[in-house]
Amino acid sequence: MDIQQKLTALKKVSFSKFLQEDDLPHLLHSCETISLEAGEILFPDKSFKESMFIILSGTIEVYKQHKHIAFRRVGEFFGEMSLLESQPRSANVKAVTDSVLLEINKDNFNIFIFSNPKIVWDISKTLSHRTREDVESLNSTCRELKQSEEKLRRIVNSVSDLVFQIDPDGIIVFVNDRIRTLGYEVEELIGKPFAEIYDGVLDDERKRHIFSRRTGQRSLIEMEFSLKVDPRSNLYNLASNMSYLVSTSGLWSVPEEMVSEKVGEKEFLGSLLIARSQLLDMNF
Repeated sequence: MDIQQKLTALKKVSFSKFLQEDDLPHLLHSCETISLEAGEILFPDKSFKESMFIILSGTIEVYKQHKHIAFRRVGEFFGEMSLLESQPRSANVKAVTDSVLLEINKDNFNIFIFSNPKIVWDISKTLSHRTREDVESLNSTCRELKQSEEKLRRIVNSVSDLVFQIDPDGIIVFVNDRIRTLGYEVEELIGKPFAEIYDGVLDDERKRHIFSRRTGQRSLIEMEFSLKVDPRSNLYNLASNMSYLVSTSGLWSVPEEMVSEKVGEKEFLGSLLIARSQLLDMNF
């Protein structure tokens, strides 16, 4: 970009109308210009640098833990909270297209921006508007998640297989209604170790299967397990255990395709077990 193109972009910034005409060239000359290629990360979440950015060309995406927050385009600014609060970045930023940014450090911010109450007020209005958008987006996301969760639970509870979710410590955090085929109620198993209903000794091979971190095509399938029937139930008079073929998949805090990548933060959330009965399906 040439100087004139950069000045034209600067004039699109909401607070530029409160700057003197000759302030724009001085601001441009005093600040560093950064060029990003499409897909390049400007800064990650929790990084720290006291500077804000104005987009002179291109499109920038703001996201957190792989969740899209917003796109920012020519004439928009971002990163101002690190200057106002001297706090680490609260989100990740990357270029969607080839982009050019003007980086305003703390000294230039104080000289050109913070010293002008009208500009500070304009930035405050922008922050307020973005906060409202974030709250509305969060409310919408929560509603969608709740609806999706309810739908998923109905689907999971309707299948004929036993479905368990186990946390990294081996504690049952979810089991579908099919657990009644073993005489248990869902509520009484939540929070209990999976080992309590496993019939036998969990040797190393079976532990690796249950607590597998593998996902996708690398998931572990069809190891034979026996699960205990609740001794308090009438079913116990028929059998003390039932045999299943168990498939296991690891659950992670990032999408499946990103698990094997060595970049970014990811957390192992536990394992998903699908237990298919080897006996004839029985309805109790």
